[in-house]
Amino acid sequence: MDIKHLRRVFGQFATGVTVIVGLDSRGEKSAFTATSFNTVSLEPPLAVFSVSKKGQICSHLLQCETFIVNVLAEHQADLSDLFGRLAAPEDRVQALHDMEHEWGARVPDALAAMRCVPFLTQDIGNHMLFVVRVVEAVFEEGHKPLVFFSSRYQAIQGLIVPECPDVEKIS
Repeated sequence: MDIKHLRRVFGQFATGVTVIVGLDSRGEKSAFTATSFNTVSLEPPLAVFSVSKKGQICSHLLQCETFIVNVLAEHQADLSDLFGRLAAPEDRVQALHDMEHEWGARVPDALAAMRCVPFLTQDIGNHMLFVVRVVEAVFEEGHKPLVFFSSRYQAIQGLIVPECPDVEKIS
């Protein structure tokens, strides 16, 4: 299969954007932008993300005891770019410093944040899959999400359905 074509096909699935920060036992941090974040289970509370095995970040993440998943709001595309592209190391260090939080690191004013611990890792293809257990979670009212679709950021313009159905009744 043509990889470029497949990438364009996968790009037709709109996703949210996260900055995930891994913290190891020495307090060392690494962060990266991920659109490959999804829920897995509510009982137990599990989520999943993947990261390329090519870069140094994967080997560090395998040593991490805590992951902070920051769901970015639409005004935070600059942070997505910072941790998703080859930014200057000093810029990333400063951004991580600006995220100091009792959890270790958290994006200020993010749409949501989850403190997670490792549950399962799986080597799959050219990526490492991380299943994490959510131990704390918070969210901010009134923000719109940063959405990635067709290789660029998109904005949510309006609602198709005026009210969300009662989630408790959905099986």
